[in-house]
Amino acid sequence: MIAPSESQIATLMSLPAESPLAVLNLFQFKVRACYSNVDPEFGTPAGEVTGAEAFARYGEVAGKLLEECGGRVVFSEPVAQVMIGAEDVAWDVAAIMFFPTRRDFTLMLGNPDFEAASRHRKAALANHYMLHLAGDSFIDTDG
Repeated sequence: MIAPSESQIATLMSLPAESPLAVLNLFQFKVRACYSNVDPEFGTPAGEVTGAEAFARYGEVAGKLLEECGGRVVFSEPVAQVMIGAEDVAWDVAAIMFFPTRRDFTLMLGNPDFEAASRHRKAALANHYMLHLAGDSFIDTDG
């Protein structure tokens, strides 16, 4: 699954908008990106990329928007092994992104540049788990 359900969106919108938010992501890339027939990359050399390459296109835009709202990538690293859990899911990358507020996260989701770049995320991912964490311990008090 690479999109939230209606109930997950409803829960997100019911939580305090001004609370800091950390987002733990587990990403599994497709071997080859799979663009939709409405995407400009579909059927062109630009669409003939790996899932990881398509995801990097998405990451360029999402990363800039994350920084613009005062957030940051806490870490993003390859997954070496699933030690406990389903062994049939081969996660490629685990990452935590920090947002100063839950509102910043939802505003980013509605940004037209983010929405346009999301086609790359959809083309790239075979599977995606996103877990929202309390963000208080991720606040950067040094800067």
